[in-house]
Formats: sequence, structure tokens, C-alpha cells
Amino acid sequence: MFRGLLLVAPLALLLVTDARTIAADEENPVIKLIKGKLKEEKKTFAILVTFKVKPGNEKKFEEAFAPALIATRKEPGCVAYYLNRDTEMTSNYVMYESFKGIPGLEAHMKEKHTQTLLATVIPLCEGDPQIKVLLVPE
Repeated sequence: MFRGLLLVAPLALLLVTDARTIAADEENPVIKLIKGKLKEEKKTFAILVTFKVKPGNEKKFEEAFAPALIATRKEPGCVAYYLNRDTEMTSNYVMYESFKGIPGLEAHMKEKHTQTLLATVIPLCEGDPQIKVLLVPE
């Protein structure tokens, strides 16, 4: 069901797909999804990724993010990378991510810390993450 946020049914599987398993001539499905929402690939954009964590797994979820938050913020294509927890529904998290165009996101998705993070957090979640693509006004 589409309610302003794009629910991508197979996203969890796509997110944990190791970049090395995608053939050289195939585009990463997450990148492809986001490219479809942007007109200019080199402009800064942001995404919101919403996760619903299985009860009791919140600490593991947050701990898995700790090294990725530090490493991602050092990436040259990263503008912002923040994990946020809902104060009322404490099993809900929203990642705010901003990159200097699609090339910045492509590099991020290939990083070992990103692959490790996704392989760890996706099994801790109920259902699939939701993604919303945002344009950064100039």
C-alpha cells in the first residue's frame, strides 16, 4: 500500500544482497530505485529509511549502527547520516541519509561497513524497511 512512503516489498532482500554478487552489468536494485526518483544524478539528495525493529532487539539494532555511523560520515560522498529513534513507538527508527549525488550513494553501498550493517539489522526488523527519497532545495 502506498501512503506517502514507498514500501518496497523485496527491499530487505535487496539491501542485504552483497554488492559483489551483482553482476558487473547489473545495477544495484536500491540504486536503481533511487535513480528512478531523481532527475539529476549528481545533485545532493536525501533518503529516509524507516525500520520497525522486533521488540527486544532495539539495543542490538543500535549497536549494529554504531560503527557504520562513524565510517559513513567519513565517506567523501556523505553529507549526513543519522539514526533516529521514535520517542513514542520506541521500536521504530528512521535513518536520515544525504549524499552528494548518486555516485556518493553507490560508493556507500559498496563499503564493507554498509554490507555488514545491512546483513545484521535487516533480520532484526519486522517487515521491510520503507524508503522515501527527498530532494535538497538549492
